[in-house]
Amino acid sequence: MTAGYIWPFWLGGLAIAGVSVALVILTGRFLSVTRGYASVCSIFSRMKFFQRPDLGGPFGFRTFFTLGLLAGGAIAAFMTSGWQPTFALGKFDQIWGDNLAVKAGVLIAGGFLWGYGSRMAKGCTSGNSISGLSKGSVASLVATCGFLVAGVAVTFLLAAVSGVK
Repeated sequence: MTAGYIWPFWLGGLAIAGVSVALVILTGRFLSVTRGYASVCSIFSRMKFFQRPDLGGPFGFRTFFTLGLLAGGAIAAFMTSGWQPTFALGKFDQIWGDNLAVKAGVLIAGGFLWGYGSRMAKGCTSGNSISGLSKGSVASLVATCGFLVAGVAVTFLLAAVSGVK
């Protein structure tokens, strides 16, 4: 591939759809990235939460799916514009500044909020918006609407507070 080439966004959507459908057809299970992260955590932690049977154990399919997400990102980077690790985060830097400690704090706080929200909504965006909606779950519809409304609201709030457009 040539330098600067980026894969079309819709390839990711097709890949997620393909994995979701194949998972249901082959195993009867639904996609859940949050459970995948918990499954990876079960390798390193003996906390009761991470040892639940529904996670499939430390080396179940969810662990490999989650690790595959990381590997897929790395492969895409190497095959397209190249992997260029950097702490320069574009608009994020314009809003929060260049201080690495501030960036780390914001990202860690965001991670905790994501985890808390996933527990509150009984699933993450993939679990609710992809798997839950495909099952016709009203709770997943409400959660997905909440994700979208909150995302738009926070985007506009940050743009207004920071002055970054």
